[in-house]
Amino acid sequence: MPRSRFLAKRGETAVQAITIGTAAGIDEIRQRLDDEFRFLREEGLQVRIGQSHRGSFAFLDCAVDGAGRSSQADALLRHSVASALSDVIVEKWESDLIRKIIRGSYSYFSRDEQDLIADYTGRTLNGGSDSPNGYKVNRKSLILHRLRDYFDTADELVLEGFVNFRLRDYIEELEDAVDRAVDEFLMEREHREFIRLLRHFVEIQEPRIEHVHVLLGPGHAFRLLDDDGGAIRSEALEEFVVEMVESEVSYEDLLISALITLAPRSLTVHLADRPPGRDEALETILGVFGDRTVRCEGCPVCSQATAAACEPSQATLHH
Repeated sequence: MPRSRFLAKRGETAVQAITIGTAAGIDEIRQRLDDEFRFLREEGLQVRIGQSHRGSFAFLDCAVDGAGRSSQADALLRHSVASALSDVIVEKWESDLIRKIIRGSYSYFSRDEQDLIADYTGRTLNGGSDSPNGYKVNRKSLILHRLRDYFDTADELVLEGFVNFRLRDYIEELEDAVDRAVDEFLMEREHREFIRLLRHFVEIQEPRIEHVHVLLGPGHAFRLLDDDGGAIRSEALEEFVVEMVESEVSYEDLLISALITLAPRSLTVHLADRPPGRDEALETILGVFGDRTVRCEGCPVCSQATAAACEPSQATLHH
């Protein structure tokens, strides 16, 4: 590919430039290049950016002034351009690439559902972490090295073509993340529908007991107490618990099913011994029992939450 030239001022020699072309987002690319070049200018290098258009594409020509031209300056320029472009791809273009994949492979989902899948994909790409910087750094590093390799032999790059043909492994990573996000979305949708049905069932059945205290301890420990602090007992609940345990159901299913069997008019969930962060058991209780539920972060009853299992109690069920 012929090397592009940056037009020099009168009295200066022309210097070789790196040319970046794109059909969209030229302003954000230029802004990111300016941010990178600020560090070069602080080192005394005079970096210029020129802009031109060819058809529907805009091009940026980046070069160091002739007075500061050297092999070291050339290497710094190429690294800075590669760094800026890798940042633009991950920070600016990635979400659009994800949505393009979703539209192409999962067009049968509604627009709102596609938006949710895009959100799930972002979490999947970042390992479900609230601090995704490490995952993004890995993707940027891959792209940065690919760009630097490219600039070793070429001075002109059309960004869309580079992403589509030189970053196939990156695109495949996004496609895999979308597929996993769709699986997660479908499972959560099924879970929400199940919770909705349980809530409807709770709303139409007659309460069997006035109030239940749910003590959520660490791990998978929980206890169900009455207002006197006694462990709730009933023949129906005891038979149910044995049956559920023998079926090897999950802790959350066991807890919710026990509460539905008791059918309390209201319940208090005690959380003093629960670790911070998302609590799926609490979310499910709130989803099923809604405004019947009161949260407690600490009280005398909470001190009993360290029990290791659900003990059926002496409170009777009203049939």
